[in-house]
Amino acid sequence: MLTLAWYRDYRDAVKRKTHAYHVCIQAGVICQGLLHYLSVAFSALVWSSFGSWLRTIRPGIPPSELVVATAMRQCLPAFLLNCSDTNILAIFIAERQDAERYELFRLSS
Repeated sequence: MLTLAWYRDYRDAVKRKTHAYHVCIQAGVICQGLLHYLSVAFSALVWSSFGSWLRTIRPGIPPSELVVATAMRQCLPAFLLNCSDTNILAIFIAERQDAERYELFRLSS
């Protein structure tokens, strides 16, 4: 027999799940907006940090989200190794790295 407490628990679980979906979507939208901002505001820096191949790179056109994300991914290991003593973001990330799994740091060596 289903009780009133079971319905409350079920309803609370649905609310938590819906909240998790909303937070995930909101984080994705914020990240996409940051990629757009970096693309427009720092086009030359993104293109110079992009270490892959594209058939057509047009310097006057802002890079796509994929190009910005790739450039950031390629610069992250060097950023963490060079700024781990002074930059608060690098310190935050380095403190939370699993000592057993340093794939990120191996990429830059």
